[in-house]
Amino acid sequence: MKINVNGKQVEIRDDAKNVMEALREIGIEIPNLCYLSETSVYGACRMCLVEVDGKEIVTSCTLAPREGMSIRTHTPKIYEMRKGILQLLLASHDGDCTTCEMNGKCKLQRYARDFGLTTNRFATVSKKAITDNSSIIVRDNAKCILCGDCVRACEELQTVSAIDFAYRGFDTQVVPSFEEKIENTECVFCGQCVAYCPTGALAIRNDVDKVYKAIENGKYVIGMIAPAVRASLQEEFGLEDDIAMAGRMVSVLKMIGFKKVFDVAFSADLVAYEEAHEFLERLEKNEKLPQFTSCCPGWVKFAEQYYPEYVPNLSSVKSPQMALGAIIKKYYAKEIGVNPEDIVLVSIMPCTAKKFEAEREEFNGDVDIVLTTRELVKVFKSTGMDIKMVEPEPFDRPFGLSSQSGLSFGKTGGVLGSVVEVIADKVAVKNVNTKQISEGTNLTEIELENGRIVRGIAVFGLGNVRKIVDKLKSGELQADVVEVMACNYGCIGGGGQPYPNDVRTRARRASILRETQSVDVLISPTENFHMRQLYEKYLGAPLSHEAHETIHTEYKHRRRIQEEEIDILPLPTDDEEKIKVSVCLGTSCYTKGSYEILEKLIALSNNEEWAKNLEIKGTFCLENCGKAPNVLINDRIVGEATIEKIKEVALSEIREKQGDTEVSKSNL
Repeated sequence: MKINVNGKQVEIRDDAKNVMEALREIGIEIPNLCYLSETSVYGACRMCLVEVDGKEIVTSCTLAPREGMSIRTHTPKIYEMRKGILQLLLASHDGDCTTCEMNGKCKLQRYARDFGLTTNRFATVSKKAITDNSSIIVRDNAKCILCGDCVRACEELQTVSAIDFAYRGFDTQVVPSFEEKIENTECVFCGQCVAYCPTGALAIRNDVDKVYKAIENGKYVIGMIAPAVRASLQEEFGLEDDIAMAGRMVSVLKMIGFKKVFDVAFSADLVAYEEAHEFLERLEKNEKLPQFTSCCPGWVKFAEQYYPEYVPNLSSVKSPQMALGAIIKKYYAKEIGVNPEDIVLVSIMPCTAKKFEAEREEFNGDVDIVLTTRELVKVFKSTGMDIKMVEPEPFDRPFGLSSQSGLSFGKTGGVLGSVVEVIADKVAVKNVNTKQISEGTNLTEIELENGRIVRGIAVFGLGNVRKIVDKLKSGELQADVVEVMACNYGCIGGGGQPYPNDVRTRARRASILRETQSVDVLISPTENFHMRQLYEKYLGAPLSHEAHETIHTEYKHRRRIQEEEIDILPLPTDDEEKIKVSVCLGTSCYTKGSYEILEKLIALSNNEEWAKNLEIKGTFCLENCGKAPNVLINDRIVGEATIEKIKEVALSEIREKQGDTEVSKSNL
């Protein structure tokens, strides 16, 4: 398609989404503050104005290109309009740029500089400031320009909807429901709201001071670096072709005071190796299929909240971060003669959810501090060192060797590909074929020598994940193993990566990571000598008791909204002996008979011997309203509950606790 742009004829793609994207591809970047190519068009900022056919001025993000149209992107009138929009935004914006997380990266700040706005003709107007520093994701609404990028990313890309617009007019704010704190919402801490925020209204909790304090206090500080981090640092420091970036990172960290620096790609090899054996065992027994990967903590929390029925299908192998943390604290500490309590393990990740993962109760503080790539960039810049001139050092042994598969964990498809590599080394594989079946989703069919077809899916973006899981539930789609990455394009698009973090940037990072991978001489995790040695010295065989104790975990249903329960019939006995029964008394369940169920349960526990260990509680939302009334028995939701169903599940729980197969309905 040919159009006229600023007096010159140019050719653009026929299928261009809008004029803004069409012009971007020919080297014209129209100013904008609210456009995300992956989401619906919002058109609120009005910065992307263009003149069409010498007549009307419209937003280029909402304008479809047509043959022969004439576009002017920068007229005196458009210049003044953009300048006025910026001045209005700045009049109600917190202008304390020097202490802002986005100083030097802020889009609003850049445009103000580009348009020469050293003064403002509008008086400063203060709006209600809402701040939340309690969570991994930090909010400061005084910096918010209501671009809506975070809202659309959370709702459309991730389908979580933890935040939205509230109030009207000048009082409009972006907040969670009822102005609740982020940590008390269904937020999965993927950080995509932070990734797209152009001004720093959403930021990441900064933990750099904790690292320096640990060094100052004489702790044995160990660092470990994820594969996606090095690709982003190459980009950030203008060293896209520098395959020695990982080594330069090691050098700088050691000059700061780190004792050792390990490669998370090593533990990615370990996780892929263990997870492949877990999958083969499940495949042979035909149980807990499809197996879902559990490397991504954003996805794990999403599954715990929205798909509790699939929680048993999650791989029980810890993520590379937590697996390496456990190994260092349990085994490596003894090897170097350092008390594990004196070791401070600092994990450097592209992901905000990794901070949440490290603080989960299941992991006993194996990883002490998580820094995102953004935080690491600040650390490096604050040293004054020219990273281009830093002599690279290798990762420390024994956890510094990795394969191409381990490095591939940094992008979508890497985990599944690594598992396939291990499978190919364990069983005869005849053919592997991969194809895209939908946006963000690839299907890999592995034909074994015995003729069996193993189907694997790699999917990124929680919105895409929801579609795939729903299709698996309905039987519309079949799979044996599913790799899930919460962020678009995988870890390279993590919420902790430097801004900008858009589609073009993520594609560039993936390319850098592929080039880094190609240098590695090891292909499969099975070729990693140090990983195999770890099994020989400590873990024994894959899936052994020791392996389960060290690098496996378990997950459970997690409520999206935290509410305190009401004790109705508490028991003084130990938790090990109780069967906890929580009856939902929320509106939907109450109208469908949950109060009557509660009365029958109380009568049951008072009159029948087998029910003496039922501890009865009232709760207000089990987030399963479509199947009301609901009752939670330990961690199992009984939907469309009746007293008979509750008895059946409670007896099943008693059997499991007592190991008594004779406990049955006859005991009633």
